[in-house]
Amino acid sequence: MSFDAKIFEVLNEYFKKLDSAPISSTGMFTSESDKERYETLFIYAFRKYRAAIYHYENVKGFIKADKANAQKLLSPELEKHQASKMVMRISKTADHYVYELSAFLEALKSSADFLATACSPHLPGIELDSIKTFIKLVKRGRSGPIFNEVRKNIEWLEKLRSYRHHVVHRRIISTSSGHETHLVRGLTKTVQHPVIIPESPPSYIPDTRRQRMMEDEPSGLDSSWTEVRVRTADEKEEVVDFSLKYSPSSDYIAIEDFMKSHLASYEELFTQIIQVLTELDFKIYDHR
Repeated sequence: MSFDAKIFEVLNEYFKKLDSAPISSTGMFTSESDKERYETLFIYAFRKYRAAIYHYENVKGFIKADKANAQKLLSPELEKHQASKMVMRISKTADHYVYELSAFLEALKSSADFLATACSPHLPGIELDSIKTFIKLVKRGRSGPIFNEVRKNIEWLEKLRSYRHHVVHRRIISTSSGHETHLVRGLTKTVQHPVIIPESPPSYIPDTRRQRMMEDEPSGLDSSWTEVRVRTADEKEEVVDFSLKYSPSSDYIAIEDFMKSHLASYEELFTQIIQVLTELDFKIYDHR
């Protein structure tokens, strides 16, 4: 089941219960318009969540296109050469990935803010217009069904807010996409470089002409090379196969894995909150 399908299913079941929630002068809903506003806030949260998924899917599309382009450029030029070993490396700035990442973080944080605001009818006396308010109250020791779910997810929520703040307001992350084609004893293989970002909110990263000129090797990536050799009749070793794999270095993560992880964490928070609200059964919680 896709990310949005699961949350939509959870919301759909919750809205069925909302339809039969009572309207009274002493209850959570004093009019039909109260119900409509309540439902709308959850839909806003869902739409922002879908926006985050949209940006995630765009990144996956970029990766797929880069891979296809790398294969198109594979080896005609290399195969013309008779060298026993040769490598052709291509790397280019990939700012479009960062544009999607920034929009992804904005959308996901906005969805969390709408989710927090939607909880406000259950907690009268608290001004809730962002998840930041929940985080502050939890850190001050506030507890209760909704607060407890925020507490369970507070480490992730703070990471999301911090990363989004750094990327949107403090600094620009630079990313690159690339691949390399290796020719070894007539064998030709192309390996795509993962598009990586810092796993935690980045500190100062220089972005100058000099810095870019010095980047001959893929930075932030670890590589592993293996060869399969056989001994020929004249006692010489010959390479019959090889493989090269790149993976993010320590403190880095592939951009699609970063986004997928945050979507999964938000899905967990969202479903937990809806479960708690279902158990509250549209009643005001005495949080004082």
